[in-house]
Amino acid sequence: MVKIENRILSPTAINTYLSCPRKFFLRYIEKLRTRPSIHLVRGHIVHKTLHRFHENHARAPPQTALREIRQELLTIFAEEWERAEGSLNALGLSSGEIEFFRDDSEVMLLNFSQWYYRNGMASPDSSEMRIFSQNLRLMGIIDAVHTKNDKVTLVDYKTSKYPNITDDIRRQAAIYALLYEDRYGKAPEAVWIHFLKFPDDPQPIHIDDALLQYATILTESVRKKTMSQNEQDYPCTCGGYCEKDFVTG
Repeated sequence: MVKIENRILSPTAINTYLSCPRKFFLRYIEKLRTRPSIHLVRGHIVHKTLHRFHENHARAPPQTALREIRQELLTIFAEEWERAEGSLNALGLSSGEIEFFRDDSEVMLLNFSQWYYRNGMASPDSSEMRIFSQNLRLMGIIDAVHTKNDKVTLVDYKTSKYPNITDDIRRQAAIYALLYEDRYGKAPEAVWIHFLKFPDDPQPIHIDDALLQYATILTESVRKKTMSQNEQDYPCTCGGYCEKDFVTG
């Protein structure tokens, strides 16, 4: 008998299925633990730092010097890095490798501070906004939401190596926009992809009806393909690389 599960999807889950159905099975049905990596740990620390910074400046425009903004970001970052010391040490990296990623992360925050100050940015209306839609059976976490002149912009911070808007990123942005529209009855004007590795401005993905329709069709398609609980319904399409992403022992 085929077991049916009306599961709640997320942008990450949808991208995971599209990359390899078996990887989806291992992560979301077998619920295997994802193998830790410096990129995941560092990404979490940087996102947490920005979230705390925004909370400290909730709905207030920056009225401090660039030097003070940078100092605050780096202070929060140092606290979060220390808090994650156990996870960092468990990766088995050398002290030099860990120091490299710490320095690299600090550069990302300095890039953000420069952009934030240069553009006179107010902190977002919401930071790490969690949206769950019973109607869509979708959930997601939006890094930041800005509203200006009745126009809404969502922001997705990226700590990736290259500033390229990939298909995965575009799909993720479309699904975030769909979630926001479902919750608030109004679609965002754009989703900014902020590649923190570089000092450039965020790259906008403009939202229109066609992109929202694409997100709706995509979500429903993946939902239908992931209702089964049976392993044989999730073939590997990545040549077996998906197995390496999980802790099995």
